[in-house]
Amino acid sequence: MKKLNIVFQLFLLTVSASAGDILSRTNVFWGTDGGNVFPGVSVPFGMVKLGPEVRAAWQPTSGYVSDEPIVGFSHTRTSGTGGNPRYGNFLFIPQVDSVRLKEFVKYAKLNEAGYPGYYTVTLKDKNSYIKVELTADKKVGYHRYTFTKKYSESNALNANVVIDVSNTLTRIRNGMSTTYWTNGYVNILSNKTLQASISCEGGWGGLNPYTIYCYIEFDQPFTQSGIWLDGEIIKRKGIALTNYEKSLKRFGAMVSFPGNSGMEVNCKVGVSYLSYEAAMQNLRSTNNNTFDQALANAEKLWTEKLNKIQTKGGSVMAQQLFRSALRNTMLMPTDVTGEVPGWNPNVPHFWDFYCVWDVFRATMPLYSLIYPETQRRIISCMLDIYDKKGWLPDAWIADDYAMMQGGSNADVVLADAVVKKLGGFDVKTALQAVRKDAELQSENPRIKGRFTNDYKKYGFVLPESAAGSVSRTLEYAYNDFCIAEIATSAGDNPLSEKYKNQSLNVFNLFYPEHKMFWAKDSAQHWKPDFTPVSKRKDTWNDPYFYEGGSQIYSTYVPHAMQTLIDKHGGSKQYIAYLDKLFDSGVFSIENEPEFLIPYQYIYAGDYPSTARRVHNILTKMFQPGAAGIPGQDDSGSMSAWYVFSAMGFFPVAGQDLYLIGTPLFEETTIVLEGKKQFRIIAKNRSSQNIYITKATLNGKSLDRAWFRHTEIAKGGKLVLEMSATPNDWGKENLPESVTEK
Repeated sequence: MKKLNIVFQLFLLTVSASAGDILSRTNVFWGTDGGNVFPGVSVPFGMVKLGPEVRAAWQPTSGYVSDEPIVGFSHTRTSGTGGNPRYGNFLFIPQVDSVRLKEFVKYAKLNEAGYPGYYTVTLKDKNSYIKVELTADKKVGYHRYTFTKKYSESNALNANVVIDVSNTLTRIRNGMSTTYWTNGYVNILSNKTLQASISCEGGWGGLNPYTIYCYIEFDQPFTQSGIWLDGEIIKRKGIALTNYEKSLKRFGAMVSFPGNSGMEVNCKVGVSYLSYEAAMQNLRSTNNNTFDQALANAEKLWTEKLNKIQTKGGSVMAQQLFRSALRNTMLMPTDVTGEVPGWNPNVPHFWDFYCVWDVFRATMPLYSLIYPETQRRIISCMLDIYDKKGWLPDAWIADDYAMMQGGSNADVVLADAVVKKLGGFDVKTALQAVRKDAELQSENPRIKGRFTNDYKKYGFVLPESAAGSVSRTLEYAYNDFCIAEIATSAGDNPLSEKYKNQSLNVFNLFYPEHKMFWAKDSAQHWKPDFTPVSKRKDTWNDPYFYEGGSQIYSTYVPHAMQTLIDKHGGSKQYIAYLDKLFDSGVFSIENEPEFLIPYQYIYAGDYPSTARRVHNILTKMFQPGAAGIPGQDDSGSMSAWYVFSAMGFFPVAGQDLYLIGTPLFEETTIVLEGKKQFRIIAKNRSSQNIYITKATLNGKSLDRAWFRHTEIAKGGKLVLEMSATPNDWGKENLPESVTEK
């Protein structure tokens, strides 16, 4: 990991000036190890995610870890996710001289580097070197290979490209499920072009198989070619393989180009989920005919997105991590608009909500703030899925619902957009969709809707009905509050009051003796096996909590914090509860239920503790390098926490509310919709001066440690006076709870 970071730093000194400072100082390898971040190339939210792939005993969902040799470069994957991998389609394997098909060649790698939109590595194999360069458009991957021989009497060589059409990412550890293919096809169309397809099933969200097509075009004729199956060339033209049941056989094509050491081969790969013709059209319709044109376009798109937030001051490390984190938030979900059979091509469509549970707290509020048009398109997709399939999605992968982690948290996403007046969708349709979540139980509430029958009958979910019964109940209660917010916007005040009251169901499971939430049985008796920590390491099967025990989840009442504080006996006691989480090492920021915890001191009038805890997390738990993210990045959610917190505030998703922390920069400028700007100026900020002692918002004195989205949506300026010594700032004028409204 240290070696990779050193290589990246050296790369910064030599990177093309065309990349610009904001790109060249973004580390695409940050969080690849453990965080499962994808280090390859894409455009923001692009369908093609082209990058290196390894084979390891533990195969991450990104296909990559920094200390494993590379086997090739595939065109689809996710970023930051856990669970079983998906995708990894169309693996390209450059080789010199002899064609090797039977086993993966594990290349040693040299000079691996990259920035958003560009990746490069040199592969070493015996006496040959292959420099690989990659870039991407939305639906097209671009490869540039430079083949070199060393220590050879002859300068001549054969440059080969092996294409593994059957490739998918797989997870080997503990016998967990893999992705298989069932039908495949590859055809050599001419001496420069090929087409291929593969139908896959399995992996995460593997209920629905998918078929993906590609059209491949090289920049020069190949002189030899063939179709291979299980390591043997069997045909020279094309082959269709059908009705294979869960096959792990390997098949594909190979092409060869005779030449000399130093020769360059370029190819473009158009990808589609519709058809061969669509894949070809995706390649032909792009304006980027060459690698350099595609790279310039990718650089332009990334620069535009990353420049939405500009920072000054702070440490070099903080500046780099901030840019890297912002990049990570734009790798998922995957925009597949116009690419999915059976869906209106004129309505936005996204795949790879590995779950809304991961991204509703920070990532999607970030989109609402700086990429509102993207967020409108995501919401249009969610409502279209509801319209066509009957339920809002929580996990939506490869055109199907997948396992939910907790509540019906698309409700929170919609409420967040409503209270922030994002617009672009029908609020009454949104209300209809979220009410269905709350009022009807689907045929499979593990993948859509809720365990509504229990919740309506008892006011909580029974552990006998569902794993994570207590954490589901806590989330359902907040989902209800979000329904109330949407109902208010739709003008249905009686319905709003109903769901506000129902949201207080959360306290049905508050165990006064322990000052924590716990499970009950159907007779309303406490389950006897109380523990503050998770019952099981495999949190999918924990009967009470998902990704965090009672200690962590007992803070999650974001709509009724003052009631929760009262049940602890007051602010002093709740502050002591939070302190114990941090001081005993229970808190780790590794999972999303922890995101709001360091900011919750604000509800108890203790802003200085929020500043201290947030600063410690930002500077100690997040570090540079491949292992620098404290946990899986989860579709950019961990990175989004860093982005918000480094700017100095954090959203309470589903509410028009931001809680103020402590900025890492002297000045931050956020470019809002319509080119309006919200500026945060932290006077006297330093690594010691982390406490706000005085503030103004839009020229008026601000004595509270929070502000509303409506106060900054049209631009503005937040000026903070920073000090090494805290005072009483933020002690009064606390955020409201639902019970106070």
